[in-house]
Amino acid sequence: MTSPALRTAALLLLLGACAAPVRAQITAAPTPHSADQESDAAAEPAAVRLGGDPVIWIVAGIGPYSTVDRAARISTRLGEAVRDRSVNDLTVTIGEAEGASELRCGTHLLMRVTQRDAAAFGVGRATLAQEYADALTQALRTERQRYLPATLFRSGTSTVIATVILGLALWALYRLMRGARRIMLRLLTRQSAGVRSLRSEILSHARVVRSVGALTRGAHAVLTVLLINAYLTYVLGLFPWTRPVSTQLLEYELTPIRAVAAAFVGYLPKLLFVLVIAGVLYLALRIVNLFFRQVEQGRIVFANFPAEWADPTCKIVRVLLVAFGLIVVFPYLPASDSPAFAGVSVFMGVLFSLASSSALSNMIAGIALTYTGAFRVGDRIKLGDTFGDVVETSLLVTRVRTIKNEKITIPNSVALGTAVTNYSRLAGTAGLILHTTVTIGYATSWRVVHDLLIAAASKTPGILAEPRPFVWQTALNDFFVSYELNAYTAVPRDMIDIYAALHLRIQDEFGAAGVEIMSPHYTAFRDGNPAVVPGGGPGASAAGAAYHPAGGTTFGSGGSPS
Repeated sequence: MTSPALRTAALLLLLGACAAPVRAQITAAPTPHSADQESDAAAEPAAVRLGGDPVIWIVAGIGPYSTVDRAARISTRLGEAVRDRSVNDLTVTIGEAEGASELRCGTHLLMRVTQRDAAAFGVGRATLAQEYADALTQALRTERQRYLPATLFRSGTSTVIATVILGLALWALYRLMRGARRIMLRLLTRQSAGVRSLRSEILSHARVVRSVGALTRGAHAVLTVLLINAYLTYVLGLFPWTRPVSTQLLEYELTPIRAVAAAFVGYLPKLLFVLVIAGVLYLALRIVNLFFRQVEQGRIVFANFPAEWADPTCKIVRVLLVAFGLIVVFPYLPASDSPAFAGVSVFMGVLFSLASSSALSNMIAGIALTYTGAFRVGDRIKLGDTFGDVVETSLLVTRVRTIKNEKITIPNSVALGTAVTNYSRLAGTAGLILHTTVTIGYATSWRVVHDLLIAAASKTPGILAEPRPFVWQTALNDFFVSYELNAYTAVPRDMIDIYAALHLRIQDEFGAAGVEIMSPHYTAFRDGNPAVVPGGGPGASAAGAAYHPAGGTTFGSGGSPS
């Protein structure tokens, strides 16, 4: 036979074991356990608060009242009971009414515990009511203690001490930031001469001072806000009237931190995938750069792929690889499936399509110019009215430096639709033919003119000896013959200097030979003088008078005044 004391002890242990999980659930956000309460399971648990602190959690509604409505009403009743000075004993009692347990504090009805509440926790209604009563009693007594004069005096004393500590902390923080600023400036000034020279060109002393000042001011502002926030959270939590504000202030700080931390932890698997794709893409880009660099340097040769195509082709392949990587990574980016992200993506796509029509046409034209081989960097070209050397080619524009040292930017779409004269493409193999025209009167033998022109070309720097220069008679005009001198050169970038030197040589040769370069027209007249006709052999010349249309008398080659 067991004694009554042993039976009582066993019953208390059993009740304690049953009550332990219930006590843990009513003080933390619970999850309903009953399978037949699907509507309650979908409801959001609501906290009953007193003085800003959660006391118990409500997980089931009653009639038209949701969990939030019930929690708000119970919180209001708890505050009224605490402020009612006629209630000396704050012990919460339990009564039975209409199949529910009523929890009262004095004459104040605090709440009703129904069977649905108990079913949500998976315990009996009486057990849950007792746990609620104990938790509410403890909360009411703690809150009543905060209104006592002794407690308020201690809170005021603590506020004064906290204010003094805040002032000292702000003063120390100010001194610390000033010291950090001085140390950073001192470290930046202790540099080698090369670094100081670079800094003088890129980062002046005034700019460094401003940057350091902005950095320290930003850090000072952030730390000051954190100190004041901690001070307000502590001081407001000392007094019962401002304690709910203190709790909300702390919650405002912790909520975004918890959200960011939870989002980061949840994103870690996707982040690992993004990092793997980024690593593979980086390796592919390095391999592509290495391959096309070898092609550009001539170490890898393809029959129908010139070396100058290597750089633009490398850029195109890199763009395609990056685009492919972005397409693969896009579903794993943060918030990529959100409506806001999709809306922004569509909006940016529309803006890009509307604003980039000309840019896309220039890019396509740049690709066409690259693979048609119209010109390359270093070539001397004539593009429309622009004459000069190509200094840069890109997918959008071509830049040409003229002989006057002017840098002209030409859109690729314009370059593609304009005839391009390339003076450099055949200069290294067949040679570029420079040509100039002189007009000589019929009195001078064409053989003499040919010899003088070829002699002038042979003495001009930059003119090739082989192939030999040659002369064409391009027109037999009324008063003179047009002779075109053609000479080869392998340096098209010096063609303007060669032309200038060639013209000087022609003047020297014709002047030394006494042959006049006829320009403008001369009108011949006969006043008994013999007709002006060339002699029969090289060097032969005939004297004849000619009349200048502007007035005055001139003479033919080798002639004398009549």
